[in-house]
Amino acid sequence: MTTASFIRTVTLFALASLTASCGKKSDADQAAQNANNAASAITQTMNTATGTSTHKSNAHAIPSTTLSGLLPSPNGFTAHDPATQSLSMNGIEYSMASREFDNGTKHLKVTIADYNYLENLTAAYAMLTNFSSEDENELQHGEKFGSYPGWVTWHKKANDGEIGVIIADRVYLIVEGSGGISLDDLRGIVNQMNLDGIAKPAS
Repeated sequence: MTTASFIRTVTLFALASLTASCGKKSDADQAAQNANNAASAITQTMNTATGTSTHKSNAHAIPSTTLSGLLPSPNGFTAHDPATQSLSMNGIEYSMASREFDNGTKHLKVTIADYNYLENLTAAYAMLTNFSSEDENELQHGEKFGSYPGWVTWHKKANDGEIGVIIADRVYLIVEGSGGISLDDLRGIVNQMNLDGIAKPAS
């Protein structure tokens, strides 16, 4: 497994665990268990990779309803209802909001997650912002969006990928696209968002 694939697997596993069963109250216990499993896996994996296990926790995560209000409304796309989730593990609060959009075959998903200074996860994302690789199948590199570090992953043959942005060291914006979306489309979504506005409640 390449370095980029390893890092991406760790970070996306965390996001998937946090978003699992969002909006379904009957699955709340399973979602919490998934998140606990993710936290344990991330801690173990990133301790090995980075040699650090510290956590600079803020008192509270940004409310998921606040994050939901910061999600974009791309022109020409039909928006699905947003999904939100807030949880606490080992005294650390987390929150997220995501929304999916469709335009014919084109599909977008935008997620804003407050991981509340989980430094092991921050280290994984920071590695993505400083990693660069390209071959005939995939493009991966770090990229600045305004004053914020981020990364781009694009699968050339499948024409799908994602852009991520780290905001205020604790909030992660992930924009994913598939079904005929271009990388310029993803950049356009990021550029139309008020990144400073996302940073404000995290300060």
